[in-house]
Amino acid sequence: MEPADRLSVDALAARREGFLVGAVVGAALTASPTGGGVVVAPPAGRQRAAIALADALLVELAGGGVDLRRLAGRWVEWHQADGLEADPLLDLALHHLGDFDAPIADLPGGSIAALAAVLPAALASASPRAMIAGSFHVARMLDPSDTTALAALGVVLAAAAFLEGRRDFIPDVVATLRANDASASLLDAIRNIPRDPQAEPPMPRGGAPDPVAAANWLLWVAHHRPRGVSLLRDVSLVGGLAPTLGAVLGALLGARDGIDDWPVAWIDGAGEDVVLRRAIARRLGAAPSSG
Repeated sequence: MEPADRLSVDALAARREGFLVGAVVGAALTASPTGGGVVVAPPAGRQRAAIALADALLVELAGGGVDLRRLAGRWVEWHQADGLEADPLLDLALHHLGDFDAPIADLPGGSIAALAAVLPAALASASPRAMIAGSFHVARMLDPSDTTALAALGVVLAAAAFLEGRRDFIPDVVATLRANDASASLLDAIRNIPRDPQAEPPMPRGGAPDPVAAANWLLWVAHHRPRGVSLLRDVSLVGGLAPTLGAVLGALLGARDGIDDWPVAWIDGAGEDVVLRRAIARRLGAAPSSG
């Protein structure tokens, strides 16, 4: 392998590890609702909702294809045995999946859990149609709203671009949302992201923020804030960002920049899921290319 190819492979591996480990660290940095920059690892043997939901999809992807019923079963099993940081909307969705073996038809609000659950689909960007369709259907298993599913898809497309070493994800997101009949409000929010680098949307604070507003903020900061460590530090100091969204933020920044310059204390303090995610990243790197 030529040196340039080796550098490309190494960079991809670093972004992939950043994507997977960054989610764990981001959740740990935002787990304290009062802020203060404290890293809060989950109790031993337990998994935060954002990580457990995404890990279930990672297992499916590693097996060569996603079976939605089997994926739902993995989620329900975690919910019954653990359920750490499952918010009331996620509780409703997973209780319904467990009781009726079918997604819930209505929720009293939009679920940010859908954004975290579909993130690993970004690793399937070599098959864009499958990635897009899969993200949409997986998200709707936790929130029946098409708008929430499309917001989650926008986050996946941004992560996929970062994993490929591309920073300008806006055209991909806008084109895909337009092709899938996204609402004008969602399309306008994404189109407006590059226009004014000073007009940062409000951080979506609290346990159950609107997922569209959350996706808009996540994509805005990923586009405009070049210093990921400073951004994560600021967010963790202020407090109020749900760990589920902290996981999405950490994954996006890790995919964009890698995590080589993240404080060692953050990574060491985030819990055993860091070790597990690093092992997954190594296995993905060792897998034969599908191309």
